[in-house]
Amino acid sequence: MQTSKILFVLGGLILTLSLSAGTLRASNQAPRATLHPLLQIEPVNTYIVTKTDDAGINSKGAAGTLRWAINQANASAGFDLIRFDIAGSGVQTISVKDWLPELTDNAGTMIDGTQSDDRIQLDMGQANPYHDALSLEGHYNVIKGLIINNNPSGVIGISTRNGSSYNTIIGNYLGTNAAGTAAKKMMEGVHIHAGSHDNVIGGVNGVTPGGACTGDCNLISGNFHQGIVIDHADNNRVIGNFIGTNASGNGAISNSDDGVLIANSSDNIIGGPTPEERNVISGNTNINLEVGQNDRATRRNLVQGNYIGTNSAGNAAMSSQRNGVVLATNSAETILDGNVISGNNGTGILIFKGSARNQVINNKLGVGANGVTKVVNNGNGILVQTNNNQITDNIVAYHPSQGIRIKSGTGNQIRRNSIYGNAAFGINLQKAGFTPNDAGDPDAGANMLQNFQVISSAGVSNGIITVQGSLNSRPNQRYILEFFHNPICDNLYNRNIGQGKTYLGMTEVTTNGSGNATYTATLGSGPGNGIVVGTATDSAGNTSAFSECAKIQSLTPPPSKPVLVSPGNGATATSNPPLLDWAPSENAVRYVVLIKESSTKGAKVHENKNVTGDQYTPPTLAAGKTYFWRISACNADSKCVKSKWFSFQAP
Repeated sequence: MQTSKILFVLGGLILTLSLSAGTLRASNQAPRATLHPLLQIEPVNTYIVTKTDDAGINSKGAAGTLRWAINQANASAGFDLIRFDIAGSGVQTISVKDWLPELTDNAGTMIDGTQSDDRIQLDMGQANPYHDALSLEGHYNVIKGLIINNNPSGVIGISTRNGSSYNTIIGNYLGTNAAGTAAKKMMEGVHIHAGSHDNVIGGVNGVTPGGACTGDCNLISGNFHQGIVIDHADNNRVIGNFIGTNASGNGAISNSDDGVLIANSSDNIIGGPTPEERNVISGNTNINLEVGQNDRATRRNLVQGNYIGTNSAGNAAMSSQRNGVVLATNSAETILDGNVISGNNGTGILIFKGSARNQVINNKLGVGANGVTKVVNNGNGILVQTNNNQITDNIVAYHPSQGIRIKSGTGNQIRRNSIYGNAAFGINLQKAGFTPNDAGDPDAGANMLQNFQVISSAGVSNGIITVQGSLNSRPNQRYILEFFHNPICDNLYNRNIGQGKTYLGMTEVTTNGSGNATYTATLGSGPGNGIVVGTATDSAGNTSAFSECAKIQSLTPPPSKPVLVSPGNGATATSNPPLLDWAPSENAVRYVVLIKESSTKGAKVHENKNVTGDQYTPPTLAAGKTYFWRISACNADSKCVKSKWFSFQAP
């Protein structure tokens, strides 16, 4: 294809040179080196826009106008570049009359607003509301560095139609003012229509993860409906954009409906595994990201590595009005992987009836990107109303309601998650309250109302946790039992029910003919305090709620009380720094040395929590002052016994 383009140019060279200076690149303008971002080829023809005029659809446009340049590109063979060189500098506004010509050349046209000191704004206030601002009807188009705004009654900023594919949309402001600080609405920012595939919205060049929207990042905010719509269109990518925020990424400019809507479309990718591919989808009025409609199956869409509901740094809420992610009717096999879904005013992830076999893995809900800072969703963390979803290896914390609620549906696996600090239950099945076990587990309902296990003891010895317990459920069935540590028992609804912050391990059991199984599970290293809770998951993937709490008991004998030797109590040390000496403690594996100045309640001068011998030399102390010291002996389970206080004077 590219060979034919080159031959066309060579064959028409004499004709090209005879055209007026306004037809092709101006003779006094040296074009910057430009390559198509996908094809990596240079343009065959370059058309320079020198005017802000627009005469409307009854004219092909005077030479030097954008309308003229698009018509020229459509009529010429090969990949074309349209760039701008308008007198003056700053924001140059083209007030579009009615609508601009569609881009129809399948070799592609690049409209690049970044190749001069101008910023190019297409004001659509006088445009036909039934036409797109820029309509891409050929392949391989590139729309770069434009500001398109000001028609909420119907104009879509950039739209692909008639199967237009392999287009790239980078570095634009769609729906805001030129500063990216306020809404200047259109109907939608970008709409990928039926049959369009392999389009890329955004990119990774020049983006600043955690900072402002720069480089290939599109700012798609402030629109009357959605920011981005992908409808009946497969295999498209959305990477590195801000959708619903301001250009700085620290405040909302809401799209009034969804931030991103994937409708009746499959195999699209939103985000990616690197920080540069991350989209910030926050501040939108309805739903930040919605997948699924009811006209055509929506399958295998990947949502990866995005910040959904937070600022661009991932550490504060963006005041999104409703839910973070909604997997709606007729969607399936969506993968939500490695996203931060926090700061939304409703539920973090809502999986509706009619959406099934989704994977929710490695996400952070209710916390920021560091996995620690509270950035709360103001509802449930995850709410499921359907079947056969996998919820694994997520953090779900600090929600004012349930952490994970399976309201309806079966086969929903909830495994290896960190679930803690939620105001109601960490895992809740069906009704919003406690569901007790029932003998033989014959009942049906959400996740078959799977019985939870009963932990009879949790002991730690030399840092190794061993749990004993039982499960009563359906007979002759295999179950996976998982165990979690939490610092405290939550005691929700006046019951000894906990949540599970740290995954400890698992074991498998098979119930007998009466539905009973017992176990002893050695889980490896773990803390010597707090509580253990557990879940049970049957072979069909139905996971129970958390069990009642079992307090961790140390099985290792406590250390004997340390006895201080020298310096003797009230003595003057023989050296500075002093050599601290004490008698070894039985069952101790380490000692904690603490030195305070002037009294036992004085300022801490020095502490070392991991001394393995029975002598220790601290740093040099101020001469002539009185110091108090104490030793704590600790066993393998961090059970510690303190000595008496001794004082000494530093020489």
